[in-house]
Amino acid sequence: MKRIGCATRRHLSAWFLALLVALAGAHAVGAETSPAAPGTPDEEKFAPAESEAPIVVWNRTLITLRAPFGHLTPAARAAAAEQRIAAALETMQPEQLVSTWVQAGTEEGVLIRAGAQVLFGVLPADVDGTRAGAEAAGARVVAELRTIVAERNESLRLPKLLQAIGVSALALLVFVALTAAIARVHRRMHLRIEHVSASRHARGLDLRPLAWGFLRVLLDLARLAAILALAYLTLSLVLRQFPYTRPWGETLGGYVFDAAGRLGEAFVESIPSLATLILIWLITRGLVRVVSAWFRAIETGKIESDWFDAQTAGATRRLVVTGIWLFALTVAYPYIPGSETAAFKGVSVFVGLMLSLGSAGALSQIVSGFVVLYSRAIRVGDFVRIDDKEGVVVDVGLLSLKLATRLREEVTIPNTVLAGAAVNNYTRRSREEGLFVATSVSIGYDTPWRQVHALLELAASRTPDILQSPKPYVLETSLSDFYVQYQLCAAIAKPTDRPFVLSRLHAEIQDAFNEYGVQIMSPNFEAQPDAKVWVPREHWDSAPAGKPAA
Repeated sequence: MKRIGCATRRHLSAWFLALLVALAGAHAVGAETSPAAPGTPDEEKFAPAESEAPIVVWNRTLITLRAPFGHLTPAARAAAAEQRIAAALETMQPEQLVSTWVQAGTEEGVLIRAGAQVLFGVLPADVDGTRAGAEAAGARVVAELRTIVAERNESLRLPKLLQAIGVSALALLVFVALTAAIARVHRRMHLRIEHVSASRHARGLDLRPLAWGFLRVLLDLARLAAILALAYLTLSLVLRQFPYTRPWGETLGGYVFDAAGRLGEAFVESIPSLATLILIWLITRGLVRVVSAWFRAIETGKIESDWFDAQTAGATRRLVVTGIWLFALTVAYPYIPGSETAAFKGVSVFVGLMLSLGSAGALSQIVSGFVVLYSRAIRVGDFVRIDDKEGVVVDVGLLSLKLATRLREEVTIPNTVLAGAAVNNYTRRSREEGLFVATSVSIGYDTPWRQVHALLELAASRTPDILQSPKPYVLETSLSDFYVQYQLCAAIAKPTDRPFVLSRLHAEIQDAFNEYGVQIMSPNFEAQPDAKVWVPREHWDSAPAGKPAA
Protein backbone atom coordinates (compact mmCIF):
# COMPACT_ATOMS: atom_id res chain seq x y z
CA MET A 1 0.00 0.00 0.00
CA LYS A 2 2.83 2.41 0.76
CA ARG A 3 4.37 1.69 -2.65
CA ILE A 4 1.06 2.43 -4.33
CA GLY A 5 0.70 5.70 -2.41
CA CYS A 6 4.22 6.75 -3.33
CA ALA A 7 3.58 5.94 -6.98
CA THR A 8 0.36 7.96 -6.94
CA ARG A 9 2.10 10.96 -5.45
CA ARG A 10 4.86 10.72 -8.03
CA HIS A 11 2.22 10.51 -10.79
CA LEU A 12 0.40 13.62 -9.54
CA SER A 13 3.64 15.50 -9.15
CA ALA A 14 4.51 14.71 -12.73
CA TRP A 15 1.13 15.98 -13.96
CA PHE A 16 1.43 19.17 -11.94
CA LEU A 17 4.92 19.71 -13.31
CA ALA A 18 3.40 19.43 -16.78
CA LEU A 19 0.80 22.03 -15.75
CA LEU A 20 3.56 24.36 -14.63
CA VAL A 21 5.29 23.88 -17.94
CA ALA A 22 2.05 24.66 -19.81
CA LEU A 23 1.29 27.77 -17.79
CA ALA A 24 4.86 29.02 -18.02
CA GLY A 25 5.01 28.51 -21.77
CA ALA A 26 4.64 32.19 -22.46
CA HIS A 27 7.86 32.93 -20.63
CA ALA A 28 9.65 30.16 -22.47
CA VAL A 29 8.42 31.46 -25.82
CA GLY A 30 9.66 34.91 -24.99
CA ALA A 31 13.02 33.56 -23.87
CA GLU A 32 13.56 31.55 -27.07
CA THR A 33 13.16 34.55 -29.33
CA SER A 34 16.05 36.85 -30.14
CA PRO A 35 16.62 39.79 -27.81
CA ALA A 36 14.51 42.80 -28.67
CA ALA A 37 14.40 46.34 -27.47
CA PRO A 38 11.72 47.30 -24.98
CA GLY A 39 8.42 48.06 -26.64
CA THR A 40 8.82 45.51 -29.47
CA PRO A 41 5.69 43.61 -30.56
CA ASP A 42 6.91 40.37 -28.93
CA GLU A 43 7.33 42.08 -25.58
CA GLU A 44 4.07 43.97 -25.86
CA LYS A 45 2.28 40.73 -26.69
CA PHE A 46 2.91 39.27 -23.25
CA ALA A 47 3.31 42.44 -21.24
CA PRO A 48 -0.31 43.54 -20.50
CA ALA A 49 -1.33 42.93 -16.92
CA GLU A 50 -5.08 42.76 -17.52
CA SER A 51 -7.41 41.05 -15.06
CA GLU A 52 -9.15 39.01 -17.77
CA ALA A 53 -7.97 37.60 -21.10
CA PRO A 54 -9.94 35.34 -23.48
CA ILE A 55 -8.39 32.50 -25.47
CA VAL A 56 -9.69 32.97 -29.02
CA VAL A 57 -9.15 30.34 -31.72
CA TRP A 58 -10.75 30.59 -35.14
CA ASN A 59 -13.07 33.39 -33.95
CA ARG A 60 -14.30 31.20 -31.10
CA THR A 61 -13.68 32.07 -27.46
CA LEU A 62 -12.63 28.90 -25.65
CA ILE A 63 -12.45 30.37 -22.14
CA THR A 64 -11.63 33.60 -20.36
CA LEU A 65 -8.64 33.37 -18.00
CA ARG A 66 -8.88 35.48 -14.86
CA ALA A 67 -6.13 34.25 -12.51
CA PRO A 68 -2.37 34.88 -12.75
CA PHE A 69 0.08 32.02 -12.33
CA GLY A 70 3.34 33.00 -10.76
CA HIS A 71 4.68 35.99 -12.64
CA LEU A 72 2.41 35.32 -15.65
CA THR A 73 -0.64 37.50 -16.10
CA PRO A 74 -3.91 36.14 -17.61
CA ALA A 75 -3.04 37.94 -20.84
CA ALA A 76 0.34 36.23 -21.05
CA ARG A 77 -1.22 32.84 -20.32
CA ALA A 78 -3.88 33.39 -23.01
CA ALA A 79 -1.33 34.51 -25.61
CA ALA A 80 0.85 31.46 -24.98
CA ALA A 81 -2.16 29.14 -25.18
CA GLU A 82 -3.30 30.65 -28.49
CA GLN A 83 0.21 30.30 -29.97
CA ARG A 84 0.51 26.68 -28.81
CA ILE A 85 -2.93 25.74 -30.15
CA ALA A 86 -2.25 27.42 -33.49
CA ALA A 87 0.98 25.45 -33.83
CA ALA A 88 -0.73 22.13 -33.01
CA LEU A 89 -3.88 22.77 -35.06
CA GLU A 90 -2.31 21.37 -38.25
CA THR A 91 -1.90 17.86 -36.83
CA MET A 92 -4.54 17.90 -34.10
CA GLN A 93 -7.32 15.28 -34.21
CA PRO A 94 -10.64 15.64 -32.33
CA GLU A 95 -10.26 12.31 -30.49
CA GLN A 96 -6.86 13.36 -29.10
CA LEU A 97 -8.32 16.26 -27.12
CA VAL A 98 -8.88 15.52 -23.42
CA SER A 99 -9.04 17.42 -20.13
CA THR A 100 -7.40 16.03 -16.97
CA TRP A 101 -7.54 17.19 -13.36
CA VAL A 102 -4.12 17.32 -11.65
CA GLN A 103 -3.11 18.24 -8.12
CA ALA A 104 0.26 18.49 -6.40
CA GLY A 105 0.32 19.80 -2.89
CA THR A 106 -1.63 23.03 -2.72
CA GLU A 107 -1.57 23.59 -6.48
CA GLU A 108 -4.34 22.12 -8.66
CA GLY A 109 -5.98 22.63 -12.03
CA VAL A 110 -7.20 21.09 -15.30
CA LEU A 111 -4.83 20.33 -18.16
CA ILE A 112 -6.10 20.59 -21.76
CA ARG A 113 -4.06 18.16 -23.88
CA ALA A 114 -3.88 17.01 -27.49
CA GLY A 115 -2.47 13.55 -27.03
CA ALA A 116 0.80 13.93 -25.15
CA GLN A 117 1.09 17.66 -25.91
CA VAL A 118 -0.15 20.04 -23.20
CA LEU A 119 -1.98 23.05 -24.68
CA PHE A 120 -2.80 25.08 -21.56
CA GLY A 121 -4.22 24.80 -18.08
CA VAL A 122 -7.37 26.00 -16.36
CA LEU A 123 -7.12 27.04 -12.73
CA PRO A 124 -10.13 26.95 -10.40
CA ALA A 125 -9.62 30.69 -9.91
CA ASP A 126 -10.28 31.17 -13.65
CA VAL A 127 -13.92 30.11 -13.12
CA ASP A 128 -15.75 29.90 -9.80
CA GLY A 129 -12.85 28.74 -7.59
CA THR A 130 -14.03 25.14 -7.31
CA ARG A 131 -12.77 21.88 -8.77
CA ALA A 132 -16.19 21.12 -10.24
CA GLY A 133 -16.25 24.45 -12.00
CA ALA A 134 -12.75 23.95 -13.41
CA GLU A 135 -13.56 20.45 -14.66
CA ALA A 136 -16.79 21.65 -16.28
CA ALA A 137 -14.89 24.49 -17.96
CA GLY A 138 -12.26 22.03 -19.18
CA ALA A 139 -14.95 19.81 -20.67
CA ARG A 140 -16.49 22.78 -22.49
CA VAL A 141 -13.07 23.81 -23.83
CA VAL A 142 -12.43 20.31 -25.15
CA ALA A 143 -15.84 20.23 -26.86
CA GLU A 144 -15.22 23.63 -28.43
CA LEU A 145 -11.74 22.60 -29.61
CA ARG A 146 -13.15 19.46 -31.20
CA THR A 147 -15.70 21.61 -33.05
CA ILE A 148 -12.92 23.94 -34.24
CA VAL A 149 -10.82 21.06 -35.49
CA ALA A 150 -13.78 19.53 -37.30
CA GLU A 151 -14.73 22.86 -38.91
CA ARG A 152 -11.13 23.52 -39.95
CA ASN A 153 -10.93 20.10 -41.59
CA GLU A 154 -14.28 20.85 -43.28
CA SER A 155 -12.99 24.14 -44.69
CA LEU A 156 -10.18 22.26 -46.45
CA ARG A 157 -12.60 20.11 -48.43
CA LEU A 158 -13.42 21.51 -51.87
CA PRO A 159 -16.99 20.06 -52.12
CA LYS A 160 -17.92 21.64 -48.81
CA LEU A 161 -16.43 24.95 -49.88
CA LEU A 162 -18.32 24.88 -53.20
CA GLN A 163 -21.53 24.00 -51.36
CA ALA A 164 -21.06 26.95 -49.00
CA ILE A 165 -20.43 29.31 -51.93
CA GLY A 166 -23.54 28.01 -53.73
CA VAL A 167 -25.78 28.42 -50.69
CA SER A 168 -24.42 31.93 -50.15
CA ALA A 169 -25.04 32.90 -53.78
CA LEU A 170 -28.59 31.49 -53.60
CA ALA A 171 -29.23 33.44 -50.38
CA LEU A 172 -28.05 36.65 -52.04
CA LEU A 173 -30.32 36.03 -55.06
CA VAL A 174 -33.28 35.43 -52.76
CA PHE A 175 -32.41 38.64 -50.89
CA VAL A 176 -32.34 40.65 -54.14
CA ALA A 177 -35.65 39.14 -55.29
CA LEU A 178 -37.39 39.80 -51.97
CA THR A 179 -36.02 43.36 -51.89
CA ALA A 180 -37.42 44.01 -55.36
CA ALA A 181 -40.78 42.54 -54.31
CA ILE A 182 -40.86 44.75 -51.22
CA ALA A 183 -40.07 47.81 -53.37
CA ARG A 184 -42.86 46.89 -55.78
CA VAL A 185 -45.40 46.42 -52.97
CA HIS A 186 -44.22 49.67 -51.36
CA ARG A 187 -44.75 51.57 -54.63
CA ARG A 188 -48.24 50.13 -55.10
CA MET A 189 -49.22 50.98 -51.53
CA HIS A 190 -48.00 54.56 -52.04
CA LEU A 191 -50.11 54.88 -55.20
CA ARG A 192 -53.10 53.43 -53.37
CA ILE A 193 -52.72 55.91 -50.51
CA GLU A 194 -52.44 58.82 -52.94
CA HIS A 195 -55.55 57.65 -54.80
CA VAL A 196 -57.63 57.24 -51.63
CA SER A 197 -56.45 60.53 -50.13
CA ALA A 198 -57.24 62.41 -53.37
CA SER A 199 -60.73 60.89 -53.75
CA ARG A 200 -62.00 61.63 -50.25
CA HIS A 201 -62.86 65.02 -48.80
CA ALA A 202 -63.99 66.11 -45.38
CA ARG A 203 -65.76 69.18 -44.11
CA GLY A 204 -64.55 71.36 -41.28
CA LEU A 205 -61.36 70.34 -39.53
CA ASP A 206 -59.87 67.81 -41.94
CA LEU A 207 -57.07 65.84 -40.30
CA ARG A 208 -56.95 63.20 -43.01
CA PRO A 209 -54.05 64.79 -44.97
CA LEU A 210 -52.00 64.58 -41.79
CA ALA A 211 -53.12 60.97 -41.28
CA TRP A 212 -52.26 60.02 -44.87
CA GLY A 213 -48.84 61.66 -44.52
CA PHE A 214 -48.23 59.76 -41.28
CA LEU A 215 -49.30 56.55 -43.02
CA ARG A 216 -46.81 57.19 -45.82
CA VAL A 217 -44.01 57.66 -43.29
CA LEU A 218 -45.01 54.41 -41.56
CA LEU A 219 -45.00 52.65 -44.92
CA ASP A 220 -41.50 53.91 -45.67
CA LEU A 221 -40.30 52.82 -42.23
CA ALA A 222 -41.88 49.39 -42.70
CA ARG A 223 -40.07 48.99 -46.02
CA LEU A 224 -36.75 49.99 -44.45
CA ALA A 225 -37.30 47.63 -41.50
CA ALA A 226 -38.17 44.73 -43.83
CA ILE A 227 -35.07 45.28 -45.98
CA LEU A 228 -32.81 45.57 -42.91
CA ALA A 229 -34.31 42.39 -41.44
CA LEU A 230 -33.74 40.51 -44.70
CA ALA A 231 -30.16 41.81 -44.91
CA TYR A 232 -29.54 40.75 -41.31
CA LEU A 233 -30.88 37.22 -41.89
CA THR A 234 -29.03 36.87 -45.21
CA LEU A 235 -25.74 37.98 -43.65
CA SER A 236 -26.22 35.55 -40.76
CA LEU A 237 -26.96 32.70 -43.18
CA VAL A 238 -23.95 33.47 -45.40
CA LEU A 239 -21.57 33.71 -42.43
CA ARG A 240 -22.80 30.36 -41.14
CA GLN A 241 -21.76 28.61 -44.36
CA PHE A 242 -18.01 29.10 -43.80
CA PRO A 243 -16.32 27.57 -40.74
CA TYR A 244 -14.11 30.56 -40.03
CA THR A 245 -17.01 33.05 -40.02
CA ARG A 246 -19.56 30.64 -38.54
CA PRO A 247 -19.17 32.05 -35.00
CA TRP A 248 -20.11 35.49 -36.31
CA GLY A 249 -23.21 34.09 -38.00
CA GLU A 250 -24.16 32.21 -34.85
CA THR A 251 -23.72 35.42 -32.85
CA LEU A 252 -25.98 37.34 -35.24
CA GLY A 253 -28.56 34.58 -35.08
CA GLY A 254 -28.27 34.56 -31.31
CA TYR A 255 -29.13 38.25 -31.23
CA VAL A 256 -32.30 37.56 -33.20
CA PHE A 257 -33.39 34.67 -30.99
CA ASP A 258 -32.50 36.55 -27.82
CA ALA A 259 -34.45 39.57 -29.01
CA ALA A 260 -37.39 37.36 -29.98
CA GLY A 261 -37.25 35.71 -26.58
CA ARG A 262 -37.20 39.04 -24.79
CA LEU A 263 -40.09 40.27 -26.89
CA GLY A 264 -42.03 37.11 -26.13
CA GLU A 265 -41.41 37.47 -22.41
CA ALA A 266 -42.37 41.14 -22.53
CA PHE A 267 -45.55 40.27 -24.42
CA VAL A 268 -46.55 37.63 -21.89
CA GLU A 269 -45.87 40.03 -19.02
CA SER A 270 -47.89 42.77 -20.70
CA ILE A 271 -50.98 40.63 -21.38
CA PRO A 272 -52.90 42.03 -18.33
CA SER A 273 -52.06 45.59 -19.39
CA LEU A 274 -53.06 44.86 -22.99
CA ALA A 275 -56.36 43.39 -21.79
CA THR A 276 -56.98 46.56 -19.77
CA LEU A 277 -56.17 48.71 -22.82
CA ILE A 278 -58.58 46.71 -24.99
CA LEU A 279 -61.30 47.09 -22.34
CA ILE A 280 -60.72 50.86 -22.14
CA TRP A 281 -60.81 51.08 -25.95
CA LEU A 282 -64.07 49.10 -26.19
CA ILE A 283 -65.78 51.20 -23.51
CA THR A 284 -64.57 54.46 -25.08
CA ARG A 285 -65.59 53.33 -28.56
CA GLY A 286 -69.08 52.41 -27.37
CA LEU A 287 -69.49 55.74 -25.56
CA VAL A 288 -68.27 57.65 -28.63
CA ARG A 289 -70.79 55.82 -30.81
CA VAL A 290 -73.68 56.70 -28.48
CA VAL A 291 -72.64 60.37 -28.26
CA SER A 292 -72.06 60.60 -32.02
CA ALA A 293 -75.43 59.02 -32.77
CA TRP A 294 -77.21 61.57 -30.55
CA PHE A 295 -75.47 64.55 -32.12
CA ARG A 296 -75.99 63.20 -35.65
CA ALA A 297 -79.70 62.84 -34.91
CA ILE A 298 -79.73 66.55 -34.02
CA GLU A 299 -77.83 67.35 -37.23
CA THR A 300 -80.35 65.45 -39.36
CA GLY A 301 -83.36 66.90 -37.51
CA LYS A 302 -84.53 63.63 -35.98
CA ILE A 303 -84.10 65.10 -32.49
CA GLU A 304 -84.78 68.69 -31.48
CA SER A 305 -82.63 70.30 -28.81
CA ASP A 306 -82.84 73.69 -27.14
CA TRP A 307 -79.06 73.73 -26.66
CA PHE A 308 -77.83 72.81 -30.13
CA ASP A 309 -78.96 73.27 -33.68
CA ALA A 310 -77.93 71.32 -36.77
CA GLN A 311 -74.81 73.40 -37.34
CA THR A 312 -73.45 73.62 -33.80
CA ALA A 313 -74.25 69.94 -33.20
CA GLY A 314 -71.58 68.85 -35.68
CA ALA A 315 -68.85 70.99 -34.11
CA THR A 316 -69.92 70.00 -30.60
CA ARG A 317 -69.86 66.35 -31.60
CA ARG A 318 -66.26 66.61 -32.76
CA LEU A 319 -65.30 68.52 -29.61
CA VAL A 320 -66.97 66.04 -27.25
CA VAL A 321 -65.60 63.00 -29.09
CA THR A 322 -62.08 64.46 -28.98
CA GLY A 323 -62.45 65.12 -25.26
CA ILE A 324 -63.63 61.54 -24.62
CA TRP A 325 -60.68 60.05 -26.50
CA LEU A 326 -58.21 62.33 -24.71
CA PHE A 327 -59.67 61.31 -21.34
CA ALA A 328 -59.45 57.64 -22.35
CA LEU A 329 -55.82 58.15 -23.41
CA THR A 330 -55.06 59.71 -20.03
CA VAL A 331 -56.62 56.74 -18.22
CA ALA A 332 -54.88 54.21 -20.50
CA TYR A 333 -51.42 55.81 -20.34
CA PRO A 334 -50.15 53.87 -17.27
CA TYR A 335 -51.14 50.57 -18.93
CA ILE A 336 -49.20 51.19 -22.15
CA PRO A 337 -46.19 48.81 -22.23
CA GLY A 338 -43.02 50.75 -21.60
CA SER A 339 -44.78 53.87 -20.33
CA GLU A 340 -42.81 53.71 -17.08
CA THR A 341 -39.45 53.89 -18.85
CA ALA A 342 -37.47 57.11 -18.96
CA ALA A 343 -37.27 56.96 -22.78
CA PHE A 344 -41.05 56.79 -23.15
CA LYS A 345 -41.52 59.67 -20.75
CA GLY A 346 -38.90 61.70 -22.59
CA VAL A 347 -40.62 61.10 -25.93
CA SER A 348 -43.97 62.05 -24.39
CA VAL A 349 -42.56 65.31 -23.07
CA PHE A 350 -40.93 66.04 -26.44
CA VAL A 351 -44.17 65.37 -28.35
CA GLY A 352 -46.14 67.51 -25.92
CA LEU A 353 -43.66 70.35 -26.28
CA MET A 354 -43.76 70.15 -30.08
CA LEU A 355 -47.56 70.14 -30.08
CA SER A 356 -47.62 73.11 -27.71
CA LEU A 357 -45.24 75.14 -29.86
CA GLY A 358 -46.67 74.12 -33.22
CA SER A 359 -50.37 74.27 -32.42
CA ALA A 360 -50.57 77.79 -30.97
CA GLY A 361 -51.86 79.23 -34.25
CA ALA A 362 -54.17 76.27 -34.85
CA LEU A 363 -55.65 76.60 -31.35
CA SER A 364 -56.31 80.29 -31.98
CA GLN A 365 -58.10 79.37 -35.21
CA ILE A 366 -60.11 76.65 -33.45
CA VAL A 367 -61.17 78.95 -30.61
CA SER A 368 -62.23 81.60 -33.12
CA GLY A 369 -64.11 78.92 -35.02
CA PHE A 370 -66.05 77.95 -31.91
CA VAL A 371 -66.84 81.61 -31.27
CA VAL A 372 -68.29 81.90 -34.77
CA LEU A 373 -70.18 78.61 -34.52
CA TYR A 374 -71.74 79.12 -31.11
CA SER A 375 -72.57 82.77 -31.72
CA ARG A 376 -74.67 81.48 -34.65
CA ALA A 377 -73.86 84.60 -36.62
CA ILE A 378 -73.25 82.61 -39.79
CA ARG A 379 -74.71 79.34 -40.99
CA VAL A 380 -74.17 77.20 -44.04
CA GLY A 381 -76.32 78.50 -46.89
CA ASP A 382 -76.34 82.14 -45.73
CA PHE A 383 -75.60 84.82 -48.28
CA VAL A 384 -73.08 87.12 -46.62
CA ARG A 385 -70.58 89.87 -47.27
CA ILE A 386 -67.29 89.78 -45.33
CA ASP A 387 -65.06 92.77 -46.03
CA ASP A 388 -65.02 92.88 -49.84
CA LYS A 389 -66.02 89.22 -50.33
CA GLU A 390 -69.62 88.34 -51.05
CA GLY A 391 -71.06 84.89 -51.52
CA VAL A 392 -72.88 81.88 -50.10
CA VAL A 393 -71.45 80.13 -47.07
CA VAL A 394 -70.64 76.54 -48.03
CA ASP A 395 -68.73 75.46 -44.93
CA VAL A 396 -68.11 76.74 -41.41
CA GLY A 397 -65.16 74.80 -40.00
CA LEU A 398 -63.03 74.97 -36.89
CA LEU A 399 -60.19 76.62 -38.79
CA SER A 400 -61.81 78.58 -41.62
CA LEU A 401 -64.98 79.57 -43.42
CA LYS A 402 -65.56 78.96 -47.13
CA LEU A 403 -67.59 81.19 -49.45
CA ALA A 404 -68.80 80.45 -52.97
CA THR A 405 -69.03 83.70 -54.93
CA ARG A 406 -71.24 84.41 -57.94
CA LEU A 407 -68.12 84.05 -60.09
CA ARG A 408 -67.84 80.42 -58.86
CA GLU A 409 -64.81 81.22 -56.76
CA GLU A 410 -64.27 79.49 -53.44
CA VAL A 411 -62.89 81.95 -50.91
CA THR A 412 -61.38 80.67 -47.64
CA ILE A 413 -61.40 83.09 -44.73
CA PRO A 414 -59.47 82.13 -41.55
CA ASN A 415 -61.55 82.19 -38.41
CA THR A 416 -59.18 84.66 -36.74
CA VAL A 417 -59.92 87.13 -39.56
CA LEU A 418 -63.63 86.31 -39.43
CA ALA A 419 -63.83 86.95 -35.69
CA GLY A 420 -62.53 90.51 -36.15
CA ALA A 421 -64.35 91.42 -39.38
CA ALA A 422 -67.73 93.05 -39.99
CA VAL A 423 -70.13 90.48 -41.46
CA ASN A 424 -73.21 91.45 -43.48
CA ASN A 425 -75.65 88.56 -43.36
CA TYR A 426 -78.30 89.05 -46.04
CA THR A 427 -80.14 85.83 -45.20
CA ARG A 428 -80.74 85.86 -41.46
CA ARG A 429 -83.47 88.56 -41.31
CA SER A 430 -84.93 87.90 -44.75
CA ARG A 431 -86.75 84.64 -44.09
CA GLU A 432 -90.08 86.27 -43.14
CA GLU A 433 -90.43 89.45 -45.25
CA GLY A 434 -87.54 89.08 -47.65
CA LEU A 435 -84.28 90.98 -48.00
CA PHE A 436 -84.40 94.74 -48.64
CA VAL A 437 -82.06 96.08 -51.31
CA ALA A 438 -81.37 99.75 -51.85
CA THR A 439 -80.01 101.91 -54.63
CA SER A 440 -79.52 105.68 -54.91
CA VAL A 441 -79.80 108.32 -57.64
CA SER A 442 -79.03 112.05 -57.66
CA ILE A 443 -81.58 114.30 -59.40
CA GLY A 444 -81.45 118.09 -59.82
CA TYR A 445 -83.77 120.53 -58.09
CA ASP A 446 -85.45 121.32 -61.42
CA THR A 447 -87.25 117.92 -61.32
CA PRO A 448 -90.30 117.63 -58.98
CA TRP A 449 -89.63 115.22 -56.15
CA ARG A 450 -93.06 113.62 -56.57
CA GLN A 451 -92.17 112.73 -60.17
CA VAL A 452 -88.86 111.17 -59.03
CA HIS A 453 -90.69 109.09 -56.39
CA ALA A 454 -93.14 107.86 -58.97
CA LEU A 455 -90.43 106.99 -61.50
CA LEU A 456 -88.44 105.00 -58.95
CA GLU A 457 -91.56 103.12 -57.83
CA LEU A 458 -92.42 102.48 -61.48
CA ALA A 459 -88.95 100.99 -62.09
CA ALA A 460 -89.36 98.78 -59.01
CA SER A 461 -92.75 97.52 -60.22
CA ARG A 462 -91.24 96.59 -63.60
CA THR A 463 -88.34 94.65 -62.08
CA PRO A 464 -88.90 90.89 -61.75
CA ASP A 465 -88.16 89.22 -58.36
CA ILE A 466 -88.94 92.44 -56.43
CA LEU A 467 -91.75 91.80 -53.99
CA GLN A 468 -94.74 94.14 -54.01
CA SER A 469 -95.43 93.32 -50.40
CA PRO A 470 -93.93 94.95 -48.52
CA LYS A 471 -94.32 97.81 -50.96
CA PRO A 472 -91.15 99.51 -52.30
CA TYR A 473 -90.59 103.00 -50.94
CA VAL A 474 -88.35 106.01 -51.64
CA LEU A 475 -86.31 108.08 -49.20
CA GLU A 476 -84.73 111.49 -49.78
CA THR A 477 -81.43 110.92 -47.99
CA SER A 478 -79.83 114.35 -48.56
CA LEU A 479 -80.39 117.86 -49.96
CA SER A 480 -77.05 118.80 -51.43
CA ASP A 481 -76.00 122.09 -53.01
CA PHE A 482 -76.89 121.10 -56.58
CA TYR A 483 -79.04 117.96 -56.31
CA VAL A 484 -81.33 115.83 -54.19
CA GLN A 485 -80.28 112.24 -53.42
CA TYR A 486 -83.07 109.69 -53.53
CA GLN A 487 -82.87 106.10 -52.23
CA LEU A 488 -85.15 103.32 -53.46
CA CYS A 489 -85.73 100.41 -51.04
CA ALA A 490 -87.40 97.21 -52.19
CA ALA A 491 -87.66 93.64 -50.95
CA ILE A 492 -86.54 90.47 -52.75
CA ALA A 493 -87.31 86.84 -51.91
CA LYS A 494 -83.91 85.25 -52.44
CA PRO A 495 -80.83 86.93 -50.96
CA THR A 496 -78.61 85.05 -53.39
CA ASP A 497 -80.32 86.93 -56.28
CA ARG A 498 -79.36 90.32 -54.83
CA PRO A 499 -76.63 91.23 -57.40
CA PHE A 500 -78.81 90.19 -60.35
CA VAL A 501 -81.94 91.97 -59.06
CA LEU A 502 -79.98 95.18 -58.46
CA SER A 503 -78.56 95.00 -61.97
CA ARG A 504 -82.05 94.65 -63.49
CA LEU A 505 -83.44 97.39 -61.21
CA HIS A 506 -80.75 99.82 -62.39
CA ALA A 507 -81.68 99.08 -65.99
CA GLU A 508 -85.37 99.71 -65.29
CA ILE A 509 -84.57 102.98 -63.51
CA GLN A 510 -82.68 104.22 -66.59
CA ASP A 511 -85.56 103.22 -68.87
CA ALA A 512 -88.17 104.90 -66.69
CA PHE A 513 -86.27 108.17 -66.37
CA ASN A 514 -85.40 108.25 -70.08
CA GLU A 515 -89.00 107.47 -70.98
CA TYR A 516 -90.20 110.62 -69.20
CA GLY A 517 -87.20 112.77 -70.15
CA VAL A 518 -85.68 113.12 -66.68
CA GLN A 519 -81.91 113.23 -66.55
CA ILE A 520 -79.88 111.23 -63.96
CA MET A 521 -76.64 112.76 -62.72
CA SER A 522 -75.56 110.02 -60.29
CA PRO A 523 -73.82 109.76 -58.01
CA ASN A 524 -73.37 113.57 -57.81
CA PHE A 525 -72.66 116.69 -59.85
CA GLU A 526 -71.66 120.30 -59.15
CA ALA A 527 -73.40 122.25 -61.93
CA GLN A 528 -76.48 121.89 -64.11
CA PRO A 529 -75.47 121.08 -67.74
CA ASP A 530 -76.59 123.37 -70.51
CA ALA A 531 -78.47 120.58 -72.31
CA LYS A 532 -80.59 117.85 -70.76
CA VAL A 533 -78.75 114.52 -70.42
CA TRP A 534 -81.17 111.75 -71.35
CA VAL A 535 -81.85 109.10 -74.05
CA PRO A 536 -85.04 109.33 -76.14
CA ARG A 537 -87.05 106.12 -76.61
CA GLU A 538 -86.21 105.85 -80.31
CA HIS A 539 -82.54 105.38 -79.38
CA TRP A 540 -83.07 102.72 -76.70
CA ASP A 541 -82.33 99.90 -79.12
CA SER A 542 -79.43 101.47 -80.94
CA ALA A 543 -76.96 99.10 -82.56
CA PRO A 544 -75.87 96.59 -81.66
CA ALA A 545 -78.66 96.27 -79.06
CA GLY A 546 -81.42 96.12 -81.68
CA LYS A 547 -79.74 93.48 -83.86
CA PRO A 548 -81.08 89.94 -83.68
CA ALA A 549 -78.67 87.34 -82.36
CA ALA A 550 -76.63 85.66 -85.10
